[in-house]
Amino acid sequence: MSELLHATDSHGHYVKTGERVALLREIRDHSLRHGDAHLAVPVVHIILLTRSGQIHLVQRGDKPENPFMWDKAVGGHVVTENPHLTREDFDANARKEMAEEIGVEQVVIASDDLHYHRLLQSGTIDTNVQAVIRMIDYDPWQGAISRVRGGEPWLKRHNVAVYAGTYDGPMRFVDQEARDHRLVNRQDLLADLLTSPWNYADGARLFMQRYYHLLR
Repeated sequence: MSELLHATDSHGHYVKTGERVALLREIRDHSLRHGDAHLAVPVVHIILLTRSGQIHLVQRGDKPENPFMWDKAVGGHVVTENPHLTREDFDANARKEMAEEIGVEQVVIASDDLHYHRLLQSGTIDTNVQAVIRMIDYDPWQGAISRVRGGEPWLKRHNVAVYAGTYDGPMRFVDQEARDHRLVNRQDLLADLLTSPWNYADGARLFMQRYYHLLR
């Protein structure tokens, strides 16, 4: 059965539901013709750091969009029967993507920043096997450049919930969405983004630009 995605407008309001491939093609074609997308697709982005402050980067696999580029640890479309997206829909898909993309099945989602730091300080969390994350931003109209092999780059819009958190354990690439992993500190990543931007998906630039002060 084909996967269905909901599409939303610039305010995050539901517009339509469509088969994933067809809907993304419609949005891409509109963006190429007009210079911007007319609809956003709901996604989760998850930025992971170690307790020592290094950033987990994952190299994307041989995918239609941004193939083999380095990106945030986890990201994916929000798949839900509910067209009127709730916090619970984003949280559920964050857990699903963590398990499917990097093999992390024990995910604790804190209710807010204070709860997150209390969990890390409680001594009850083993970050070698558990990831602790919290939502740090919600943007119904986040734009990112999508690079396509053999095609023209286009501006894609995301109705995105952004999470950040801590994880020190190994990563297993379960669904082959990713192929490699490395740890990098903030300063080195920022320098490499400036000197070799073609090695990175636009999402890496966005999270360093918007959330640099949180990545510590």
